[in-house]
Amino acid sequence: MNPVICLDPLFPDLSTEEKIARVAASGFSHVEFWGWRDKNIAAIQATCRQNGVQVANFSGHRKGSPIAESTHQTFFAEVADAVPVARALDCHALMLLTNALNSDGSVAERFEDIPDDLKLKNVVSSLAQLTQATPDDITLLLEPLNTLVDHPGYYLDNIDVSAEIVRQVSSPRLKILCDLYHFGVMGADLEGLISEHLSLIGHFHIADFPGRHEPGTGSADWPALLRQIKALGYRGSVGFEFFPKNGAEVALGVIHDLWETNVGPL
Repeated sequence: MNPVICLDPLFPDLSTEEKIARVAASGFSHVEFWGWRDKNIAAIQATCRQNGVQVANFSGHRKGSPIAESTHQTFFAEVADAVPVARALDCHALMLLTNALNSDGSVAERFEDIPDDLKLKNVVSSLAQLTQATPDDITLLLEPLNTLVDHPGYYLDNIDVSAEIVRQVSSPRLKILCDLYHFGVMGADLEGLISEHLSLIGHFHIADFPGRHEPGTGSADWPALLRQIKALGYRGSVGFEFFPKNGAEVALGVIHDLWETNVGPL
């Protein structure tokens, strides 16, 4: 298991490269971020090399959707553009959403005219095509989001539907990005969810709820959840994607101690 720090919500006054250096100085060696088009990829590449940091994951698209056939070509083109960036950064995972989001996190297009059964069919069909077109060394991570607080109108807010999509696509290159913050907001049984679906999960995200801040600021029992994930044999990445409540440096220290106490040395 690798702890991964999401850069975008941290140190808002710093560049991505400065954030990488700060995260590395706090003892972490894996990072992720959201969109790539607003970033200097060559500078990120160099900074990662200098600091011994690996990019574990970033967003594979900011436009297009697997839901609507009319947007599939845009969706496919976005992911195709992201692949060489992933290669340049030696990154082997790309996040996918069912609905593109605006800069404030709101859903850009809800596709309310498309029935849910057709949405499911279109998502499965488009992701099946995408997995066939994506290089074997890149895993596509489909992310459900909460629709109660952060993303009303988002299609995929259910772990069972997410699992059904992954099973129907039936490709080792498609996994669920299991964001425990989002499922916590939706009121899911997190321990049961992890136990039932771990084999389909390719990446975790963690933020406490309510608030979406660092662990320890909300109601989740993160020590128990991390110990469970480890005990079940998960060997992938656990991303900490949160908005610091007590400052980024303090939050990184909290995560460092949480990980070493419940999982092992960084």
